[in-house]
Amino acid sequence: MLWRLATGHGLRVVDWAVEAAEMGELTAAPDILVALRGCVRDIGASLSLGGSAYVELGDDTDLPPGLLTLLSGPPCLHVSLSTATCFSLDLAPHLCATMVARGWLSADRRADAEICVHEAVSNAIVHGNLDVHQGPSADAGAFDGFFRAVQTRLADRAHAARRVTVEAVAEPDMLCITIRDEGRGHPGHVLTAVERLEAKSGRGIRIMGELADRVAFTEGGRAANLYFRR
Repeated sequence: MLWRLATGHGLRVVDWAVEAAEMGELTAAPDILVALRGCVRDIGASLSLGGSAYVELGDDTDLPPGLLTLLSGPPCLHVSLSTATCFSLDLAPHLCATMVARGWLSADRRADAEICVHEAVSNAIVHGNLDVHQGPSADAGAFDGFFRAVQTRLADRAHAARRVTVEAVAEPDMLCITIRDEGRGHPGHVLTAVERLEAKSGRGIRIMGELADRVAFTEGGRAANLYFRR
């Protein structure tokens, strides 16, 4: 299936083994690494060797829409994972380390960006794709209810298979990191200012607004765009 997918888009297929990459036996990663199931070792190794995109195919049979167009533009990263896989990983450190290594993000902004990406990915998973709108609380009963709601939705195939996508595009003067989910969003309006999203998540949104140079919510609330000056 992976061979048919690649040849269908006119892409060249190359050998990839994460063990060889980690042992220094490979000098470059494919531009797009496609896996049936996501793996943090694959993600880390491919990004460290210059890869531009990592796609967990899951139940899909094609590349994410717009991926090839994205890769033809300014320097970028694209990571697309199922909600179940994304929930089990901590993506932010790998992505932000890559952006620093590629000169897109200054080292002194890495911690800020990492916190923002972590918060945005968490929101995409829980409030977006899993459709759990209560948040964790210091109250033991409320926290248990939140945890049960998350686990129940993760056990549902339809929710667990929804996709979380993280894209980073490095323009000359600005780095834009977009975290996108496939949840219900906010029908009828597009949220463009962080102050207008206080009701959605609260603390995490405020943190992003304080640490990023700009935060915008688009696509009916399904996409969080984090901007960092270069």
